[in-house]
Amino acid sequence: MTAIEQKQIEAVRQLYGEVLNQQRIELLPALLSDDVVFHSFTDERGLNAYKGLVERLRVSFPDLHFTLQDVIASNDRVIVRWTMHATHGGPLGNIPATGKPIEQKAIVIYRFENGKIAEGWAQMDRLGVLQQVGAAPAVGARPGAPEPVAR
Repeated sequence: MTAIEQKQIEAVRQLYGEVLNQQRIELLPALLSDDVVFHSFTDERGLNAYKGLVERLRVSFPDLHFTLQDVIASNDRVIVRWTMHATHGGPLGNIPATGKPIEQKAIVIYRFENGKIAEGWAQMDRLGVLQQVGAAPAVGARPGAPEPVAR
């Protein structure tokens, strides 16, 4: 692994460990380019757009915590596989808070430019989150069918 790839991995770990888990939003300018874009959420560019995304996530899941399972670097890309645990403590879009615990898994690819994250693409289990908060039917559920009985 090159020294540049190692620095990029450290930046991604800092994004999750300090910015997202510890709410140290003031660190974003050191980690993200001024016109950063996360294609999986919005095509809005810039630090303010990302800050808004983080703030909305915190409203929906105030106690969120990310755990990184894998972090892999190659050239200007860093791929991370993570799990987020949280409580649905605030509105998620038009879904009111349920107080239910959730677990979300994702794989995210980051592209670096000039030492900072310039782009990101995420594949995450959004349907699973909706199922966990009761906003979408469980896998295999049929409309109108009785709920399964827990044994």
